[in-house]
Amino acid sequence: MRRPILTLLAIAQLSGCVAWRPQTIGPRELLAAKPQEVIRVATADSVKGFPVYAPRIVGDTLTGHPTETAIQRVAVPVRDITQVSTRYRHIGKTFLAGIAVVGGVLVYGLLQSLNGTQP
Repeated sequence: MRRPILTLLAIAQLSGCVAWRPQTIGPRELLAAKPQEVIRVATADSVKGFPVYAPRIVGDTLTGHPTETAIQRVAVPVRDITQVSTRYRHIGKTFLAGIAVVGGVLVYGLLQSLNGTQP
């Protein structure tokens, strides 16, 4: 019973933890340098920013989708964008999450052995 659970947890860890990294360049330069799957855009009236999937520049507007599967499009004038962030895999958070999962499984096993039952 433990192997399937551990295998499932290991597969889940492969995706890793992601974080957002603010960029020093604008969206026009960022997308011209390398196409991005998703970016986070902050404007003067957005508190934390919002993701834009499949972003591209059309004229003076950044367009894309609000989610990966959305049909609806979102459009933001480039002049209104105050910050652009890109997503990256955070190795430290992934490592800590893996340790937490393994630790939880070990504590569960220890508690089961103290209880006198087999998991």
